[in-house]
Amino acid sequence: MNPFDVSLSTTAQLSRRGVDRNAQHRLTTAGVLVRITPGVYVDASDWALLDDRERFVTRVRGVALSRPTPLLISHRTAAVLHGLPLVGGLPSRVDSLRSTVNGGRSETTISAHRTSHLPQVGQVNDLRVTTVSRTVVDVALSSPLVVSVPMADHALRLGQTTHQTLHHELDARQHHPGARRAAAALGLSTPESQSPLESITQVRLHEGGWQRPRQQVRLPLLRGGAAHVDCFWADIDLVLEADGRYKYGPVTGLLSGEELWAEKRREDDLREQGFDFRRPTWDRVWRRTEFEAMMRGTRVPRAARG
Repeated sequence: MNPFDVSLSTTAQLSRRGVDRNAQHRLTTAGVLVRITPGVYVDASDWALLDDRERFVTRVRGVALSRPTPLLISHRTAAVLHGLPLVGGLPSRVDSLRSTVNGGRSETTISAHRTSHLPQVGQVNDLRVTTVSRTVVDVALSSPLVVSVPMADHALRLGQTTHQTLHHELDARQHHPGARRAAAALGLSTPESQSPLESITQVRLHEGGWQRPRQQVRLPLLRGGAAHVDCFWADIDLVLEADGRYKYGPVTGLLSGEELWAEKRREDDLREQGFDFRRPTWDRVWRRTEFEAMMRGTRVPRAARG
């Protein structure tokens, strides 16, 4: 269900329809209404149709509706609204950008981020949000690489931004405490990564100092045609594939039996040609120590540090 199609009602709106505060409490207790944020309600039947991400967007709408002045939504919350992948869980509060003139104090439902000047404003439905480029840089300045790089890769792959635009955004914020980390995130970002799992794989290779592979490489098959592999080290004939069953997380993106058989035949063909294979799942890539142990079992060299 589209969370922007869910009807929201404030306490004042319900009161004008004859549902006073006592009735609102009774309907909420009875499971007819759901209070999604202080002073804002939705029908429980609509709420039941939403997944976690859609419920979060609905809560964001509720927080924005309850504010006396418009919010400028930013950081990880803006990333969700723009449809960027968010690794590590949804925010507990709505991220909002505020100028120092207006203050930067966080509240129960809002995590306030201060800025000396408000940036260009984008729009997602009726919500004011930072642009995709500004959002990616804000997250890169404030979050670990495993969070920011998948976002940047996704935006680059879909043409929502460019490396030039991202670097321009970061250049204006070189005095930010997270500028060095953000520069590393932009340096790692690439439109070649096809999923968050592939993006995090590149982050783990960088963290471990491993030589970076070529991505999305075409390898001919013995039976004809070609295989496109996620990562390839040509000098040691090593293929690394982000496991297709878990490309978007541990419970989604499951392959059918027919797809799994096709994957096996493709891998067998490449092994018969002498290629070595590694196929890390989401759990192995997420746990840095396990990924390191896997890589130590390969012949991939450590990259020279400049």
